[in-house]
Amino acid sequence: MNRVNYCIRVVLLLVTVLLFNRLNAQEIRLKVINPKGEPQFGVYVVNPRNHYLLTSTDIEGECVIKTFKLHPSDSLQFQGMGYQTVKYSVNDLLRMKRLVLVPLTYELEETNVEKGISMKELLKRASSKLKKQAPGLEPICKYFGKALYEKITECEENVVEYRREYGYYFSSGDVKSRNTWDTDFRSYIVPFHVARSYNLTNDGKDTLKPTFITDEETRFDVGTRKIFTFMRSIQLFGPLFNDIRNYDIYPLESENSDYRFAFKTKSSAYPQRTRLTCKGTFTIDGNHHELKSMDFDYVDYQLLRQVLLSKHRKVNSPFSTKASLSFAYTPTKEYYIRSCTQETTWKDDLGENFIVLEQPSRSSPSANHLVEKEAFYCFNYQQVPARWQTARILSKIHLAQRYSMGTYEPQVFRELTPLLDNRKAIQDLNRYMDIEQQFELHSNRPYYEQYLIIGIKSNKIPRVDIHGKLTSNREDLFSLIKKFEQETE
Repeated sequence: MNRVNYCIRVVLLLVTVLLFNRLNAQEIRLKVINPKGEPQFGVYVVNPRNHYLLTSTDIEGECVIKTFKLHPSDSLQFQGMGYQTVKYSVNDLLRMKRLVLVPLTYELEETNVEKGISMKELLKRASSKLKKQAPGLEPICKYFGKALYEKITECEENVVEYRREYGYYFSSGDVKSRNTWDTDFRSYIVPFHVARSYNLTNDGKDTLKPTFITDEETRFDVGTRKIFTFMRSIQLFGPLFNDIRNYDIYPLESENSDYRFAFKTKSSAYPQRTRLTCKGTFTIDGNHHELKSMDFDYVDYQLLRQVLLSKHRKVNSPFSTKASLSFAYTPTKEYYIRSCTQETTWKDDLGENFIVLEQPSRSSPSANHLVEKEAFYCFNYQQVPARWQTARILSKIHLAQRYSMGTYEPQVFRELTPLLDNRKAIQDLNRYMDIEQQFELHSNRPYYEQYLIIGIKSNKIPRVDIHGKLTSNREDLFSLIKKFEQETE
């Protein structure tokens, strides 16, 4: 009997070894379709064991799953907008070529959400309060307010940077886009106080150098902020901001007087009629019929990705995003984004398949399991006095953001509630150096080298120190902000 058990164990071991060899030697290629045989774009493939997003389907419904880090017994989830989530083991997927998703069924009957107001009318009212402003003759910053920005960068589950920036947010407001590149819109955050760690290598054992590379083979920028690009994408293409006919919207139960709705982009609308494909929920205030909040289970946006729809260009993004936003309204009924929290997970490395302007915070973002967590909160939002809504002031703001720096004041940050859960960040970064010491060492130190700010390669110009001029520009701007605040009190 013992001999039989021994033989069985040997056979099982050999089978496991063979399966591992098979996994290491190949990729899983699948086509995901619906019951009609139509390809399904944007289906997420997730490993629930570690919550990694492995890949997503392209415009042809096809995906490639890299198996070198998978176990044969792992089960992968396939999550598609408007479809039932399904799970298959890696062993099953190795034998499959096509996967059919089953649609979810919703009751989309038109009901009155309030006496005398239909669901259609309520959505119309909320949407009408999100109107675009007419752009001026030249771009300007029309609004400002105190704001907090935070970012945590993870590679291979190690936190490699944590930063908090408290200062001022500037915006043109939600102006109407006149061209493809949305050149009239402006959005900046200029910190006055910063709490910033070192940028570390992926293993967290050394500082990262260089911090910015853009060439044909490698592209990354440690300081990249995707949250503001994402926020603009919502303003241009999100549900209620864009033609609601591009979305399936249906009511949900609510525990209070507010109204909750679920939404998803119609497969026929993306990317021809809207550059946003997403799934989530939003809440409308029951008394004022104003949009209060919006939560995205996942979203794929194409704001600054000029995609050529051909066999060589893929319309999906190399990263996936989940996010939550809240909205507020000024006394004059102009809306603004009060807060946003988002998490970006890179599912592909950059290459010829993707045309992107947004850079990852580290090289080889997919291979390094890059995750970028960002948060933004605007404490107040008011108009810049009219005489300072000029191109000259805009230039000062632009340069001050580019040459980002600020003092570290422990008391300031103790009084500001963290927007992101920072427990793991502090624990990981403390292994390199005490986090408070890192914050102190980066007080009043610019984030980027000065030559990167003006877009000139330092090996091609005389080494002239422009730090003084850049810091003088910051001082001028903060002096102006005091005048803004005095006039708007």
